[in-house]
Amino acid sequence: MLLRIAILSIIALLMTGCAGIGGIAAGIPPSPAAAADQTTLDERGAIAVEIAYQAAARAVEALTDAGLIEGAAATRVAEVDRKAFAAVQAARTAYDAGNSASYAEALAKARSEIAALLRLIT
Repeated sequence: MLLRIAILSIIALLMTGCAGIGGIAAGIPPSPAAAADQTTLDERGAIAVEIAYQAAARAVEALTDAGLIEGAAATRVAEVDRKAFAAVQAARTAYDAGNSASYAEALAKARSEIAALLRLIT
């Protein structure tokens, strides 16, 4: 039980880091330093959803190993887990492509799917 509480606490902290990451500002940056700062912020958004997903996936694994997720619940968790993983991969792909519109949408979708996964296991 303590392990579950610790894992869920870590996940909650990671998800709060994802919530503040916004989309990419339109237009040309006023300076190279501003462009570098924005790129760093964008990369942190991708890293945040990746870490949040990894934490959620590890929580699922721990709960499954402990026998707390079985049968139909395990099937549903696996389905939502696949969606969350795909959303995180889409965010990374959009970031790598430098596509600001799809990146902002992908980050929002990844946060939403990770949150859905967390709702199932808490």
